[in-house]
Amino acid sequence: MVDNKKGVSVKEIEEFTKKHRYEVFFCILFLLACIFGIVGYFRAAWNIFFVMAGGILGVIFPANVSSFLEMIFKFVFKQDKTLQIVLGAVALIISIFLSFLIFLVVGLIGGRMMHLMAMDFSSKK
Repeated sequence: MVDNKKGVSVKEIEEFTKKHRYEVFFCILFLLACIFGIVGYFRAAWNIFFVMAGGILGVIFPANVSSFLEMIFKFVFKQDKTLQIVLGAVALIISIFLSFLIFLVVGLIGGRMMHLMAMDFSSKK
């Protein structure tokens, strides 16, 4: 039997979001930061500046960035599910009104990862 349905059902979306909760959350977070970074108070140039500043800091201080991110994720995952939802809502509000902070964190993570990859490739040489 051929299934001729069009689109995705609500149940399929719910199952997908339950399975990939954090990926969906971060995609929405980055999408909101991007949209409101362009049309919001802090225009796109400021967001680029904060990504660049975060990247520089991430390359210079990779251990500090790692410990900072580890501290944040440990704090969030120690909380009960209700408080995690509240913290997620706060993060979404931050991505709307203070999108440059999201871009700063993305730059920090990017700089840290570039430093780790550079160290990995230089050790293989």
